Amino acid sequence: MRIVPRVALPLALMAAVSVAAVKALTLSELMEITTDTAHVHITARSTVHLDYPYEGVVWTKLAVEGESLRTGAAVKTDLMFLGSHDAADRFTISEMPTLQDTRTGGEAVVFWWDDPELAGGAHRVFDLSGVYRVEQAFGAPVVIGKGEGFAWSENVKLADAGTQVRQAHLDLQAKQAAAGK
Repeated sequence: MRIVPRVALPLALMAAVSVAAVKALTLSELMEITTDTAHVHITARSTVHLDYPYEGVVWTKLAVEGESLRTGAAVKTDLMFLGSHDAADRFTISEMPTLQDTRTGGEAVVFWWDDPELAGGAHRVFDLSGVYRVEQAFGAPVVIGKGEGFAWSENVKLADAGTQVRQAHLDLQAKQAAAGK
């Protein structure tokens, strides 16, 4: 009988730590940790072999053009995410954005962070939570939601997503101003 409590406590602690490691991010929280958010068209896709964050890592590079949803400024840049969908690279990561969300010719809303350690400050997409495919539905562009725990859990019209991003951006600026940043 004494063995059960000795085993149960470590198992309960491991389960608690595992649950605590997963953090769902609201739109505002995602915007707090990213540099920009844009509605883009993916014009090209390639893979890059780098030794960051460790030796032998493969990154996918997306060339994109579009408009910042935060500021309205034109965007023409490269975005990178860890992992590759190319079978020849043999470097897939379970958290990387999906192939369908990042296909050349596709349209997406993308969140990125300027990573000072990645290729001189490249624009980095963290994981699948940073890319939301845009599809036409009933004659209007729609951002495809990804379920609970993502910036958009359900599908939302692109115009509404843009309004939500702009409002979250203004709220974030006001919060930073109040904090004296």
